[in-house]
Amino acid sequence: MPRKRRKKRKTQPKTVLASAEAETDKAPKSFVIRRGKVGNKVISLVHDVREVMMPNTASALKEGKKNKLKDFLNVAPTLNVTHMMVFSKSTLALNMRLYRVPRGPTLTFRVLRYSLKQDVASIQKKPHVPTERELLEAPLLVLNNFSDPSPENKILASMLQTMFPQIDVDNMRLKKCRRVLLMNKSLTDGTIEMRHYLIKAAPTGISRSIKKIVRAKIPNLGRLRDISEFIEKDGLVSDSEAEDNEENKVKLPQDFSGRGNQRSNKSAIRLKEIGPRLSLQLLKIEEGISSGATLYHAFQKRTPQEAAELKEKKRREAELRKLRRIKQERNVEKKRKEKEALARQSRIQAGLVEEVQQKSMDAEEEEEEEEGQDKDDSARRKKKKDAKNDAVSKAKKKKKKKKKKETKPKAGYKRPAAKKSSNPRGGESKQKTNENGTSSSPSSIDDDNVGSSSGSTSSSNIKRGPSRLLSCRSVFNGGGGCDC
Repeated sequence: MPRKRRKKRKTQPKTVLASAEAETDKAPKSFVIRRGKVGNKVISLVHDVREVMMPNTASALKEGKKNKLKDFLNVAPTLNVTHMMVFSKSTLALNMRLYRVPRGPTLTFRVLRYSLKQDVASIQKKPHVPTERELLEAPLLVLNNFSDPSPENKILASMLQTMFPQIDVDNMRLKKCRRVLLMNKSLTDGTIEMRHYLIKAAPTGISRSIKKIVRAKIPNLGRLRDISEFIEKDGLVSDSEAEDNEENKVKLPQDFSGRGNQRSNKSAIRLKEIGPRLSLQLLKIEEGISSGATLYHAFQKRTPQEAAELKEKKRREAELRKLRRIKQERNVEKKRKEKEALARQSRIQAGLVEEVQQKSMDAEEEEEEEEGQDKDDSARRKKKKDAKNDAVSKAKKKKKKKKKKETKPKAGYKRPAAKKSSNPRGGESKQKTNENGTSSSPSSIDDDNVGSSSGSTSSSNIKRGPSRLLSCRSVFNGGGGCDC
């Protein structure tokens, strides 16, 4: 009998799941895309930046050649996307635009230098590859030297802060703090350095040998007599432990990831860089999605009067675009109506042509029907005539048969023997006419006078033709009668 499958049960209450879903819905989401021909290195950089923005970004987003920026902007509100990072390459350098969807502003950066994740790992002695579990939570954003009260600095700082979810210090769990994104602004030239780190914690106050045992690493004790020699051995302090200062050592208020990082224990916090690196320079800030007035430009300075003139120019351009759009819509509507009228007229003409064709087809059908009726009438007349001829021929045959039947002798009649003919040559005897006007021949013999010696003949009811007498030899030979 097969084993009964165990029924899976949910271990977390519905309230916890609902709160987690609500948090993910409220968290800001982003698109990281590229536009134009940028090369393989920039494509790898886009994938690395997507990994930094995980899990609140579209990591498997594919940009097609036919996709335009307007397509991504139109689909962004339906997916709750709040920010877009667009990498594009010009003749001078690599640029990055940061959009706040759907109303702006737009920040344009020039990428001065960048290093990929694999480049950062190649210079490390023990590189660390982040796992999927470490990318399940958004990184902590750290802004350094963004305290300048200038308007462009405030816009930049608020833009960077709204890209990541807010931190609730009272209800935050330490196990969710796995990564840090550092934004450091230089005070000399204003460039922004971006670094991506992984947070690690190691228990302090114990030797390197104890750490190995705590971390479930089995040491090599082949040359030792007892494990106490391995624990009490001097000079087993790691380089990283020697570099740890008192500032790095903290008392954990909660359990943290890693062995030995228990609550109320003292651990050293370390940052492991996992890449990528970016050096950015802010070029300009615009209102809207690259369509409004320029609020800040790094290389062009304008007076308030020039700014007002530029604003008025932008307003006139916007009104002109609106008028053009209205005019274009009217032209489209006019063309649509003309097209519909032309189609209606063509349909009417086509209907008249179809009507003429239908009439001609009906006339042809009527002619065919008349021809068919004529053929049927002729066939009927021919059939009637044939039937009449058949009836006439049948009547003639019947009449002929009846006539032939009447000329046959009666049953039981015996023809009398004929006497010698007075014509010795056997020629045809001349017929004699009696008193009654009936003709008789020498071969006409009466039934009452058969066998008489007088040899006289009289008229009788039996007549024999001359061909019959000529063919009978017994008449001329004086026989006793005709047997034919």
